[in-house]
Amino acid sequence: MEPLDVVDRQMIDILRRDGRRTAPQLATDIGIGRATAYNRLDRLIDDQIITGFSARVDHHATGQMVAALVLINVEQGRWRDLHTQLTELPGVDWVGVTAGQYDYAMIMRAESLDHLRDVALQELQQTDGVRAAQTIVLLDEVDKRDQPIWS
Repeated sequence: MEPLDVVDRQMIDILRRDGRRTAPQLATDIGIGRATAYNRLDRLIDDQIITGFSARVDHHATGQMVAALVLINVEQGRWRDLHTQLTELPGVDWVGVTAGQYDYAMIMRAESLDHLRDVALQELQQTDGVRAAQTIVLLDEVDKRDQPIWS
C-alpha cells in the first residue's frame, strides 16, 4: 500500500462531504487528469482506505427519536463471543471494543424512551455474558463524518 499523498487526502475529504462525486468531478475539483482520478479512486478502494459509500440519514425523520451511548461490561474473556450478539441487537448503530472501565461502547437508536428501555433492560441485560450496562441518553448530536480530515 502506497502512503497517502496530498491528492489522495483531497479526494478523501471531498468524498466525505459528497460520496456521490464521480471520478471526472473529482478530477476537476482537485485539478488532476480524469485517468489519474480513476486510478487514484480505484487504488483507494482496492487498498481498503475507502471501505464503502453510504447515505447519511436524518434519524428523526425515520422515527428514531432517541439515541443513547451504552457502555457495557462483559464476563472476563467473553468479548469476542459477544461481539456479533451485541451488533445484532435492535437499534444498534455503532459498536466499539474499548480499553478501560468498559469492554464495549455502542450507540443505540430507538423510537422512544420506552423502546430504548425495553432493548436495554430486556434484550441487552439478559444477553448471556453481559455483566452490566450503563445507558446514557444523548440530548443532542453533531455528526462530523462529512467534514474534511486534513483540510
